[in-house]
Amino acid sequence: MSQFPVFETIAILNGIPQNLAFHQARMENTIKKLFQETSVFNLEEIIQVPERYQNGLVRCRIDYNQQDYHIIFSVYQKREIKSYQAVYFDTLEYIFKYSNRKNFDLIKIEKDEAIIIRNGKVTDCRVGNLLFLKNNIWYSPKDYLLKGTQLSYLLSQNKIKLVEIKVKDLHQYEKIMMINAMNLFDESRAISTQHITL
Repeated sequence: MSQFPVFETIAILNGIPQNLAFHQARMENTIKKLFQETSVFNLEEIIQVPERYQNGLVRCRIDYNQQDYHIIFSVYQKREIKSYQAVYFDTLEYIFKYSNRKNFDLIKIEKDEAIIIRNGKVTDCRVGNLLFLKNNIWYSPKDYLLKGTQLSYLLSQNKIKLVEIKVKDLHQYEKIMMINAMNLFDESRAISTQHITL
């Protein structure tokens, strides 16, 4: 196991960390379950945004273990996703935000992003959770690999619903959107499910 086996990615918008309560909760849960210890980190205290990163959208990555951490700031370059490809990976597990992402590196696709299918059910993509639109309601797979902080926020606001989504039922949905800490819910980012290759 590496020195810092898990990490958090936090969006910094104009110098202000976003969704800290959800990141704090996930960090504390990870330390409790992975290390059987109580978290000693307070994200509000340890995230000190350097002056050069006070403007625009900045990515803050915190690699950590039960007692130490390392922080890196970088300007975030948004990535546009115009197509998805279903990938069948029944054995993939990612219950904590592990720094080791070698299983995701094994996923080779010809489209912009993957939809990871496990035992016939839709989970996540390689970089975040997925949302699907049907009859003006946004849904997300209840069989997600990792519960992202943006997903947790949207659920807390009753903006989306968790449901089982089978790969054979994807045609019932009209649009798809990827969300993560750096890519918030924004309907302008959604694309037609016709751009999914099964």
